[in-house]
Amino acid sequence: MTQKIQNNYTEGSILTKALSDFLTTKFLTLTTAPFIITMFVSFIFLYYLSGEFFDMLNVAAQIAENPDAAQAQNEMAQFAKEYPILSAIAGSFLFKAIAGTLFYVIGGGFAVLISVILAVIIIGFFTPYIVAEVQKRHYPTIERKATVPITDYIIFMLKKFALFLLFFFVSLPFYFIPLINIVAVNAPFYFLFHSLLTRDVAGEIFDKDEMKTIFKRAKWRIVATTFILYLLSLIPGVGIFGQVFFVITLAHQFFIEAEYIRKQ
Repeated sequence: MTQKIQNNYTEGSILTKALSDFLTTKFLTLTTAPFIITMFVSFIFLYYLSGEFFDMLNVAAQIAENPDAAQAQNEMAQFAKEYPILSAIAGSFLFKAIAGTLFYVIGGGFAVLISVILAVIIIGFFTPYIVAEVQKRHYPTIERKATVPITDYIIFMLKKFALFLLFFFVSLPFYFIPLINIVAVNAPFYFLFHSLLTRDVAGEIFDKDEMKTIFKRAKWRIVATTFILYLLSLIPGVGIFGQVFFVITLAHQFFIEAEYIRKQ
C-alpha cells in the first residue's frame, strides 16, 4: 500500500522505520518479557482445555465398558449412559485419534488468534515505555498528552469485549461456508486487535478530543496499518513476538498525525 500518511510518509516508510527501531538491542530485549508471559499463559490455557477434552472422551470410554460406573450427578456421564452407542463411538480409539487431530488443528488455529489478543493485552502494560522511547528517538518536540481518564479506558475495554463476543457469535453460522469462513473467523479477532492496540497507543499520545479527531480524520489510514499488522500476527510466532514492533509502528503513525493536527 502506498497511501500517503503525510507529505513525506507512506505506510511502507513507517513500517521500515519501525522495523529499524525494533531491531535495536533495547527493543529486542523488551520483546522477551511479553513473549514469555504470553507463551506461558497460552500453554497453560491449551493444556487445561485439552485435558478437559480428553477427560470427556475417557469418561465416554469407561461408560461404554461399564454403564454402572456412571455417577448420577455427572451430566456428561448420564448422557453417555443413556446413549450407549454414542458412548461406544466416542470411546473408540479411532474416534479419539480423529477427534484429537481435529482438536489440535482447529484448536491450534484458535489458539493462534487467542494468543494474539492475549499478547495485545499484555503488551498494553509495556506500551507507555515503548511510546516514550519512540518519542525520545524521533519526536522529542511532540508533546505526549495522555490525559484520558482510566475510567474511560475501562468502559472502552468492556464495550469492545462485549462487541467482540456479539460479533463472534453472530459470525458462527458462517464458519461452515468455504472461503467466507476465513473472513468470519478473523473478523471478530481483527476488530478486537485493532480496537485494543490503537486505543493503547493513542491513549499515550493524545488527549480525549485529539483522539476523536485522529480516529475520524485518519480512520482508514489507521485501519490499513492495523490490517497489515494483523496479517503479520497470523504468522505463527509473529503474533506474540512482534507485539513490540506493532506498538512501535502505531507510535510512529500517531506521532506524525499529532504533529500534523497540532500544526493545523
